[in-house]
Amino acid sequence: MLHPLLLRQLRRAGLSADVDDAVAFGELLKHVSRAYAEHDQERTLLERSQDLASQEMVALNDALRAERDALEQRVLDRTAALEVSQSRLSSLLSLSADWIWEQDAELRFTYVSEEFSTAVGFAPRLIGKRHEFGATIEADGEAQAEYERSVAERRPYRDFTYAIVRPDGVKRWIRASGEPVFDADAVFRGYRGVGRDVTEIIAAHQVVKQMAQLDHLTGLPNRRLFLIELDRAIARAHRDGSGFSVCFVDLDRFKHVNDTLGHLAGDQLLATLGKRLRADLRATDLVARMGGDEFVVLLEGTTDPADVSRLAGVLLGTVNQVLHVAGRDMQVSASIGIARYPDDGIDATTLLSHADSAMYEAKAAGKNRFHFHTEVAAREAARQFELEAQLRLAIAREEFELHYQPKLGVDDRAVTAVEALVRWRHPNRGLVMPGEFIALAEDRGLIVAIGRLVIKMACRQIAAWRRQGIEPPCVAINVSAKQFADDVLLADLTAAMTESSVGGGELVVELTETALMADPERATGVLEALRRLGVRIAIDDFGTGYSSLSYLKRFPADEVKIDRSFVDGLPEDPDDLAITQAVIAMAHSLGMKVVAEGVETEAQRSALAAMGCDQMQGYLLGRPMPVEDLVGRLSKAVHGAVAPVLDGPSVHVDGVAATSVGSTPVSLGSPTCEGVHMPAGCASQASASFTQ
Repeated sequence: MLHPLLLRQLRRAGLSADVDDAVAFGELLKHVSRAYAEHDQERTLLERSQDLASQEMVALNDALRAERDALEQRVLDRTAALEVSQSRLSSLLSLSADWIWEQDAELRFTYVSEEFSTAVGFAPRLIGKRHEFGATIEADGEAQAEYERSVAERRPYRDFTYAIVRPDGVKRWIRASGEPVFDADAVFRGYRGVGRDVTEIIAAHQVVKQMAQLDHLTGLPNRRLFLIELDRAIARAHRDGSGFSVCFVDLDRFKHVNDTLGHLAGDQLLATLGKRLRADLRATDLVARMGGDEFVVLLEGTTDPADVSRLAGVLLGTVNQVLHVAGRDMQVSASIGIARYPDDGIDATTLLSHADSAMYEAKAAGKNRFHFHTEVAAREAARQFELEAQLRLAIAREEFELHYQPKLGVDDRAVTAVEALVRWRHPNRGLVMPGEFIALAEDRGLIVAIGRLVIKMACRQIAAWRRQGIEPPCVAINVSAKQFADDVLLADLTAAMTESSVGGGELVVELTETALMADPERATGVLEALRRLGVRIAIDDFGTGYSSLSYLKRFPADEVKIDRSFVDGLPEDPDDLAITQAVIAMAHSLGMKVVAEGVETEAQRSALAAMGCDQMQGYLLGRPMPVEDLVGRLSKAVHGAVAPVLDGPSVHVDGVAATSVGSTPVSLGSPTCEGVHMPAGCASQASASFTQ
């Protein structure tokens, strides 16, 4: 039996297995040979295909192995980086006061970091609970409401601050921030966030707030807090139909305490008074320090004049009590202005303004008293407020000029000096006399600036006279107590003299006893500095102040001016006659000249001449006059034709005057007068005053 493969080949060759033909057999062999050749070829192709497939599989396997190794390395690297990051985060969290938390959709805590226990000082069981710290929770009402709205609306919230009171009673403040968590289908899954213990920050803020609302010196509410409480009192009174009173308390002559005892003593006085005021009033009353030496008291529920007067009397009594300050006992007084709600105002600004104006009325009436607000006082306060604003503008624009009143020798009536008196050339009102603005300038702290202008103007006028060929008289400038106490006085005078090339001997400084006695030690030093500049020094209004011979000897003055109050009674009043005679004799014994003020009659002049008075001034001898009216008399004086009486057209008014050359007003210098010693060759003497 032939092999099936052979039989298949025979069939393919079209031969039979039974054929014994040699030719057929040969064909068979060829066919078999081709078959084997085709088989070999197919096997070769198969082997080659298998080799290629094997090579490809090896390459693919190598690539997969490399990719797997790279992936494994990346996983290892990222795992290591994640471990480092987790370690860093854990380290930072351990160093930070922040702690982490998570909540589920029911707002139950699912995770709280360990730092929370450190933050609040105890370890409550939070997992599975809703904001149940095991302690009381406190939060600001508005902040709590906003937090609850955010959670209800599934919105993020930031810096929700609340307090938890621990079981031991200690309160800790927490500040938390959170944001909602949603899954891929936008279904709410809860909140996650951070928290921090901010107890120290809240405490610091409370300290800062307290410092911002309390006066550091007295511990009383300051102006800011008082205004807040005043607005609340207005709201309560408006709602309840009730009333209250505001008392504005200003200490009298407190600056004198600072100037004589020093600012530390002044601070001690204020602190002591603050405690006493608080202690002596009712618990419902509010006492605050507005600044400086000003206090304000809110008398809750009190508007009856009798009740308010009684309480104001208590305030005055409290202030008047003896104080032990800087190692000595002293007493101070106060002036109190009272405004009542709603009669005197229905808003804080109006009430304080009216109480302030009433306080100034109390000061004007003599101090150490209280005054209720009146419409008259309010109108006067408004007028003074407007005048102050205009006066400040006038200083900036130099709207002042000087008028001059001559001083004459008693015997020959020759011009020996001129006194400069300041006037305000108001752009709308015309010439304003000093009686209308000098007191206000003193009270509002403007007198030094006006004085600086007077000094400049007086020096410029001397230079102008010299340019006109007129031998300048010496000009005397009255210096107020506040100007004399100001440290810039010498600098202002020196600058003005340098600018106008004026020598010290051409100026005289007039000072009152009160200005000198405020601080005798300092006064002596300033007077000696003035003498070194060559400026002459005159003690003005002698006899109305201390009038002490020992102090007169102490101060290096060149002349004494007898006040007009003693001259008025001459020669009839024996007391005035005796006092004037004594002053003249005393001054001459000390080498000082004597000038009498306010000489208005020939009888007064004769009496003064008989007593040996050296110089005099007054309406009998010449009224204050503009510079152009004075120039003619000075020219006559230079040429030897001196009129016995200089009647200028000017009207004498107490205060300071302004000078003009021709039709152009000359800028004033400061009324502060630092003078220079007058040389022997000075032809005459003049002075700039704030009081004539």
